Amino acid sequence: DYWRLNDRIRLRKNPRYWDAAHTQSDVIDLLPCVVPATALNLYETGAADIVWDKELVPPDLLDVVLQRPDFHVHDYLGNYFYRYNVTKPPFHDARVRQALALAIDKRRIVERITKGGEKPAACVCPPGILNGTNLYHPPAGLPYRPDQARQLLAAAGYPGGRGFPLFHYTFNNVESHKQIAVELRQMWQRELGIHVELRQLEWKTYLRAQAELDYDLVRSSWIGDYNDPNTFLDLFMSDNPNNRTGWRNARYDQCLREANAAISPAERQRLLQQAERLLVEEELPIVPLYFYVSIEYYDSDKISGIYPNLRVEHPLRAIRNLARRGTGATRPHQP
Repeated sequence: DYWRLNDRIRLRKNPRYWDAAHTQSDVIDLLPCVVPATALNLYETGAADIVWDKELVPPDLLDVVLQRPDFHVHDYLGNYFYRYNVTKPPFHDARVRQALALAIDKRRIVERITKGGEKPAACVCPPGILNGTNLYHPPAGLPYRPDQARQLLAAAGYPGGRGFPLFHYTFNNVESHKQIAVELRQMWQRELGIHVELRQLEWKTYLRAQAELDYDLVRSSWIGDYNDPNTFLDLFMSDNPNNRTGWRNARYDQCLREANAAISPAERQRLLQQAERLLVEEELPIVPLYFYVSIEYYDSDKISGIYPNLRVEHPLRAIRNLARRGTGATRPHQP
């Protein structure tokens, strides 16, 4: 219908749309919003019916809103991890990469920093992901075992962290990334006796640093393009430009090629698990930290047509405000 800058985008039902007969709302307003407190105020006062963005949840209120019946948290097809630059010593040694991973208490990160219902991750494929029509079962990954971490670091030539070079952990300039970086620094210093400097970069510089392998460790994330393990595992094949770790492994590449040519779902699952085990238990060019969740505010007694799914795909034609006949929900969102 119209777009009013910094106010709203108004969508009006098109009677010539192929599925107009099943389109539930005549009008839906999209409200641009970047300030969490503003989004919450719009929702609480009834000016908005749905909030669909975790970044619009005030961080200091997460503990409170998680208890509300109109605060919905669901699994999401995304993960948060960090990459090693495996071309730079000492991170060319898989024992060092494993040691740092085993020294991380991931539950502490999701309970004290993210606090939105995220799940600690030991593998790269999120919960609920499918292998064809069957649920995919990822490998266990590495747990939190600081004693084993210290043994591995000593075996790599750095007993008690002695002689381990100062290194940098790179992240883009978002406060939550900084908080996680600080927590990792403290864990590695406490458990392994090693020291890391934090390197915060503006977004474009951060992306360039990853692409050019201008880093030691760098925070990363990935949102799946489709519901299948390949959308995550394919990233780290040797010739994938999204790899960005310097890691190349012929066995990993072969597992994925064979998996994607397999006819039997059971055989494909076995090959995918084998590849992921290489990635998150043996070689570790990356370390998964947690799985994202989707977060929405809406009153399910008033709003219909929203159903949990890993891709967070909610067709607007299905959404209806039960309290306003013929009028759709207004939805604050980040531009």
